[in-house]
Amino acid sequence: ERTLRRYDSAVTAVAVHPDGKRIAVGTHDGELQLCDARSGRVLREFDGHEESITIVRFDPTGKYLASGSADDTLVVWDANDGAALLTLRQGNEYDVTTAAFSPDGKRIVTGDGENELKVWDAASGEEVQTLRGHGETVISVAFSPSGKQIVSASWDDTLRLWDADTGVEVQTLRGHTADVTSVLFTPDGRRIVSAGEDKTVRIWDARTYKRLASFPTQDDSLMCLTISPNGRYLACGSKEVICVWKLP
Repeated sequence: ERTLRRYDSAVTAVAVHPDGKRIAVGTHDGELQLCDARSGRVLREFDGHEESITIVRFDPTGKYLASGSADDTLVVWDANDGAALLTLRQGNEYDVTTAAFSPDGKRIVTGDGENELKVWDAASGEEVQTLRGHGETVISVAFSPSGKQIVSASWDDTLRLWDADTGVEVQTLRGHTADVTSVLFTPDGRRIVSAGEDKTVRIWDARTYKRLASFPTQDDSLMCLTISPNGRYLACGSKEVICVWKLP
């Protein structure tokens, strides 16, 4: 365990660069920094957001960094020189709550508190699609490894699968009995993993949409998920603990 750096306000978003050597850190007061992963030294600061940072994501190449904020914007930055390249506006008064790059880096999907997802062209900033169907805030989103599907998690207790090319809803996954807080695909794209405030982590078949497994926990504040690159281990973080499972 090592403390890399201390901040004056709460750290609200973190992303590791694809090279593993750098970390992007966003805070409650809108501060966004790129830090050395070993020393914690600040390598670059990104100035532009006016409110809390809610999400940070690198594109697959690591050349670009996207940051979402409570100021209703998602900004795409040059990760090397800190220049703001695009500012995407959701068009409502709600926070940008989540975002993800497509595997080829050509599209960005964002979610917000108005229950919508928007798909953007990552080069031009043009809005390509609006995905509607959730009844509450969209809190987590991910592309499938193939880039053909998008999965979203919401406070309406559901997961929804979307065709990434047409924007058509393919399936609604029901089973969580409280807010779903995080979702992702396994690296092979065959399974979907979700976590919720019903104290469970669930695994779904990405083709048949059937639930394959459920891991109960003692914590109703499950907040984030990640899977090891080899797809063997799943970690889930909450306010107090991190749980690790070997995937079936």
